[in-house]
Amino acid sequence: MLARLRIFARRFLLFTLVVIGCICGVLAVAFHRFVELAYAALAGHALARHGIQRIALIIVTPAIVFALIAWAIRRFAPRAVGANLARVRMAYNENPELLGWRSIVATFIATPLSLGAGAPLGPEGPIVVITSGVSAAIGRMLGLPRKLVRGMIPVGVAAGIAAIFNAPITGVVFALEEVVGTADRGLLGGVLIGAVAAAVVERFLLGGRALLEAPASTWHDGRELIGFALVGVVAGLVSGASIAFAHRLKRAFARAMPSMVRRAMLAGLLVGGAGLIAPSVLGVGYESVMRWLHGGGTIHETALAFAVKSIIFVVAITGGILGGSFAPSLFIGTALGAAVGLTARDLFPHAAIDPKAYALIGMGSFFAGLLRSPIAAVLIVIEVTRDYDLVLPLMLGVSIAVAVSRRISPLSVVEQQMIDEGYVEGHDVSDPLHGIAVAEAMTPDPLVVQETATVPADFTHRYLPVVDAEGRLSGVLRRGAAKPETLVRDAMEQPLLVAHADDEVIDVVERMRIAGVDRCPVIDRATRRVVGFLSPSDILRARMRLSEA
Repeated sequence: MLARLRIFARRFLLFTLVVIGCICGVLAVAFHRFVELAYAALAGHALARHGIQRIALIIVTPAIVFALIAWAIRRFAPRAVGANLARVRMAYNENPELLGWRSIVATFIATPLSLGAGAPLGPEGPIVVITSGVSAAIGRMLGLPRKLVRGMIPVGVAAGIAAIFNAPITGVVFALEEVVGTADRGLLGGVLIGAVAAAVVERFLLGGRALLEAPASTWHDGRELIGFALVGVVAGLVSGASIAFAHRLKRAFARAMPSMVRRAMLAGLLVGGAGLIAPSVLGVGYESVMRWLHGGGTIHETALAFAVKSIIFVVAITGGILGGSFAPSLFIGTALGAAVGLTARDLFPHAAIDPKAYALIGMGSFFAGLLRSPIAAVLIVIEVTRDYDLVLPLMLGVSIAVAVSRRISPLSVVEQQMIDEGYVEGHDVSDPLHGIAVAEAMTPDPLVVQETATVPADFTHRYLPVVDAEGRLSGVLRRGAAKPETLVRDAMEQPLLVAHADDEVIDVVERMRIAGVDRCPVIDRATRRVVGFLSPSDILRARMRLSEA
């Protein structure tokens, strides 16, 4: 029976893609419904209480639920740990089996509980994991060629986004921008079919009602472009800073609190505290987004929601909480745009300013600044509103946000998460350094300085690793960073980059470029003892040696 099914699937690939798209549509709609039920039972129940019981439940509920989820994921599905879109992209570029059944099931069960408990994240990233994983799994089950199985991943991505937002065009473009990276003609047809099939299923199950509905908005005066540009600038600044700060905070979290369960519990307590300040930041928050897109809210409410959600979003993605970055970017951007629009209307009461327009510009701009998918950012606003009057200011805000964000953080949030998880894209296999470990290129047993020593008066070294009594890396000492006779422990800094002896040189070089450094200490992964130092001369010598071989 299975053999006949495989033959049929290969012969009628178009039909197979339609079926997969329909399955993804059903999964996406069901997942979103589970999120709503979980929120009503957990965070919604806490917010409905009064007095001290309300305060206690808002703080305790996310802490307990996040800790339990972290323990269960760590024990039963460790591959489900990590950023959702980053995992999908790594599976597409490297190994589709990264999206295995255990990871899919864990994401389907645990993420609604996480979002239901108040995680200030979104369902779209996890939905994409589920739909792309199921698509690839069906492809493997049907015995499709490896290339086709790999191509099922962006099909699932497009189908998941299309089903949730009733926005098939956005789903297709997002899959191409975020996963594929280029409009490969061989993939485009399958991605289109999957997105359309999923959108049809969504219309059948939900009647074609978009997840986010917004009325058409207008702008009348060319001077309003200044306000739209301001939204783009702020969206770029905050999105870029969020990416950069999350990278640093994640490392600090891991050093200070190695236990994944404890990190999740601490993040839960912080999320609960934020919920007391601004209850709208708990959970996905699309109800608030809808209200702001319809012109509701006040300056104080929207500005507070923007500030608190921006902070707690960073805490959530660094604390190991399950959820995606898609929905928070829409929430934060909409709150920002609404705050600017409402302020502009109060300042210029005779200018006929429409705050809804600013909310939509903010939504697209922050999304683009965080995820670096500018075309999808423009399209999602158009598909949500079915209106083209805002295309010009929207393109202005999106382009400014991407440019500003990129100046602060060269990588998108997904790319940075991939780097943090040890994966670097785009290696040239013809590069002589490809596949070469740092241990083969570094200077072994480098000169180091003890943290208990004092800075010598004749210290001329540009950059030295600082170690403790056991030889473990404590920091680095730079020339000119401290006065002579100062205690090294007080003068040292944390290194911007640390390599491991078993890392690939080409990965470390890419990380050096991103961090803006040209050398770094090398440590043993298990003991953290300094075993070498990698400098430009080491890299050059390795490249020359390997080129001659």
